[in-house]
Amino acid sequence: MEQRMIVVTGATGFIGSYTVRALRDRGHEVAVLSRYDYRPEALRVIGDDPPEIIRAELHDSEAMGRALDRLRPDAVVHLDAYVNPVALKDDPVKALEMNVDPTLELLELCRTREVGRFVFASSVSVLPTVRYQPIDAAHPLVTNREGPAGGFYGVSKAVSEIIALGYADAFPLDVRIARPSAVYGFGMQWPVGVKPVVEGIVEGREVAVASRGPLRDFTPVHDVAAIFAALVDCDASCDRVFNAGTGRPLLSPLEFAEVVRETFPEARLEVTDDDLDPTGVESRYRGVLEMAPVRDQLGVHSAFDSLAEGLLAYAAEYRAFLDGRA
Repeated sequence: MEQRMIVVTGATGFIGSYTVRALRDRGHEVAVLSRYDYRPEALRVIGDDPPEIIRAELHDSEAMGRALDRLRPDAVVHLDAYVNPVALKDDPVKALEMNVDPTLELLELCRTREVGRFVFASSVSVLPTVRYQPIDAAHPLVTNREGPAGGFYGVSKAVSEIIALGYADAFPLDVRIARPSAVYGFGMQWPVGVKPVVEGIVEGREVAVASRGPLRDFTPVHDVAAIFAALVDCDASCDRVFNAGTGRPLLSPLEFAEVVRETFPEARLEVTDDDLDPTGVESRYRGVLEMAPVRDQLGVHSAFDSLAEGLLAYAAEYRAFLDGRA
């Protein structure tokens, strides 16, 4: 595979660090644009010789433009976002300022610099109440009664998708989009009911597992990173929009707790009456995702055959991380 220069925004974060590694594994040179330093977990994921961080605020078009002028990337993978559906549930202004405006500015910079491909990290929260399953990428985002069900976070991602696809239609900028769902793994920050459980078990603590909340499919971060990396290289004939999930049946919090019990028989679990989604922001757009296009067009298959395998891998990596810091 021909080596190319790929710029990744938000590369010091959870999904970003795995995407950097996946792109490097494909032989590409990767440049990192971020507001933040690498977290220790991200450094472990990326491995030896992490790319130097190019400090640039996405709102600073001049700084971003200078970075793109210097790097002359073949593709930009835009992962940077304010990922907090609860905080953005009733804050349209912040959603616009943090997620939509920077995406538009970056698209325009890519257009004027003649970047070949723009890969955008969207979210399944762009979906309204699910109309059918399995959910394919052509599922409507707007119905005759509602728009995205993921609050203004989902709205911000849906608007960004539409703008990006508009650029693809109007200009010679090839746009590809992936919609991750309930991503988990070592280094995760947004807990989705997984992080405190797995890490608490590894640390030998009694852990609480909520009994109420949305159904989720729990997607390994390795799969999501592999999809983003594949979108950088995929043929022009491939679809523009893909799901980034597992395609497996969704689990309730109690079903997740049962998987944890079977996977970690030594674990001390307390099932509580807590609700993982007290605001209801997640409960309408979850469903079984159609993943055949990812397998057939991108050649990406899940890294694990089951949630149990993925949780064991997470626990092993977290244990090794703790041992390395001791």
